[in-house]
Amino acid sequence: MLSPTHEEAAKRLERLADRLRVVGPRLGARQGAEAAELLARIRAGLQRIADLTADADGEPRREVPVLSAYALADQALVLGHDLLRDGDRTDLFRVEAVAALQDVHDLV
Repeated sequence: MLSPTHEEAAKRLERLADRLRVVGPRLGARQGAEAAELLARIRAGLQRIADLTADADGEPRREVPVLSAYALADQALVLGHDLLRDGDRTDLFRVEAVAALQDVHDLV
């Protein structure tokens, strides 16, 4: 499979953020272990994107802050755009970052 262009990767990121704008608040409003686990999986995907960026930049990895479920879309956008700021990273975005958050499309 070919790597996406920078524009294609940015569009995928926007679609992911749109989905998180819906899913995040729904999960945040739920009680129980299932919702907590789904939020943890999303946050783990966000951490993976941050780790990919740090590794690609040769920087130390930093922990992504745990914010409200309402902020997940914004976090994904910031972290995703950080990863995509170098046009050569679209393959990382396709293979790693999107895979890290693929579950989002199956949630709720």
